[in-house]
Amino acid sequence: MQRLKIDLKNDYDFLSIKNILKPYTQRAYLVGGCVRNSFLDLSSDDYDIEIYDINPRLFDELMQKLGANGVGKSFYVYKYKKFDLALARYENKISIGHRGFEVKVCNNEQEGAKRRDFTINALMVNIFDFKFLDFFNGLQDLQAKIIRHIDDKSFVEDSLRVLRGISFACRFDLMIAKESLKLMQTMDISDLSKERINNELYKIFKTSKLDKAYEYFKILNLEEKIFFHQSCNKEFERLLEQSQKIICDEALFLYLYLNFFHINKEDFFKKTKLKKELLKKCEQEFILGKIDDFDLAKIALKMPLCKWLGLWSDERIMQAKKLNLYNYAFESKISAKELFKEGFSGKELGIELEKRKLQELKNYIKEQK
Repeated sequence: MQRLKIDLKNDYDFLSIKNILKPYTQRAYLVGGCVRNSFLDLSSDDYDIEIYDINPRLFDELMQKLGANGVGKSFYVYKYKKFDLALARYENKISIGHRGFEVKVCNNEQEGAKRRDFTINALMVNIFDFKFLDFFNGLQDLQAKIIRHIDDKSFVEDSLRVLRGISFACRFDLMIAKESLKLMQTMDISDLSKERINNELYKIFKTSKLDKAYEYFKILNLEEKIFFHQSCNKEFERLLEQSQKIICDEALFLYLYLNFFHINKEDFFKKTKLKKELLKKCEQEFILGKIDDFDLAKIALKMPLCKWLGLWSDERIMQAKKLNLYNYAFESKISAKELFKEGFSGKELGIELEKRKLQELKNYIKEQK
């Protein structure tokens, strides 16, 4: 585990924030993901700063002076460059939805940290003297590779935290604590919009721990709610575990899942409202078991085989390289224009073009041997 490493000492925007806050408070903290990432030796693209000892009216004046934009004024949240600045607050759930909270200013660091979801996200660093605060043993959990919720009552108030828990577990290769998993099993995500669900799914799909996500989807009874399907197949689990070691693509999970279980892709994407570029990749050829050179080469008529999501084993990669089709698509020398000159047209032209391309491909394969 690396020691705390957040280097903003020479960052002009950070210094501007410190200078404008310093006359009014000495209690302002970097919080959440940027502190967590620092201990994981990961960089951060944005930084959250939580502020104490300033009332909302003065805070608004200071943020206007700084040039920050109010992105959630009812939650006392402002955006300035790569920094999100907010007053520490209590949140009390009063209605459904992620905006259904009553918000009050908080003036106690431990209470401010308590409203966060997981211990690893409740770490705090003072922006003035860089003093480190860890009220819920988040660093210990991070070192033990465990993700653990902080407070039962506040945790269940936002059902998105179920998916966020899976996302963190996959992104940082953590295990969800038993007590957190048990609590998450009681939570219903049906109040979440497709957009909020999908935003977490995209994060999960980009990781190399898809097998872990699939396991948690089943444990937490989320598979049918999210994918409208229930499965239990060891062969699929093995394929998922093997494929993620070789292929890094946001579409991999859906490509394997939809094709392996023969799920109608058009219907699935209409229901889930996932982005259409994933659908296009899911429509790639899917072949289980051994694949002969000809069937492999046919795929190369559309793309270099290194871009095929079905190239999920070392054996298939070697096979593609031997055919010299790993980095390059197969370039046919046969054109529709030539066939048109020979008298082919309409549907017959398409059939003849396909027939000759396949024969050309067979000849090419023979030449490679």
